[in-house]
Amino acid sequence: MSDRRETDGVDGGETGLTPRAGRRRRVIQQGRIVLGPDRSVACEVMDLSAAGARLRVPARIDLPEAFPLAVAADDLRTVAVRLRWRRGEFAGVTFEGAGLYVG
Repeated sequence: MSDRRETDGVDGGETGLTPRAGRRRRVIQQGRIVLGPDRSVACEVMDLSAAGARLRVPARIDLPEAFPLAVAADDLRTVAVRLRWRRGEFAGVTFEGAGLYVG
């Protein structure tokens, strides 16, 4: 089940200070952060925009500057992302290249 409310505001949710590049849509989808050939970590994609996403990742997991993100939407998609911010269990990423289609 997906919650598809649109959100406006700033990166990082209610406490962030950097203006967002576009409108975000709340989706709550399962994802996996690929950290190496045999290592990945489960995450939740909390919301999406045309430029990036907000992820929920266990706070104990260190994230690299850039990594592949696999998202289980209507189909399984993998996209290259760049870490923009991290606060506790939440992280903001921007899509590199084509990104994900947000309809």
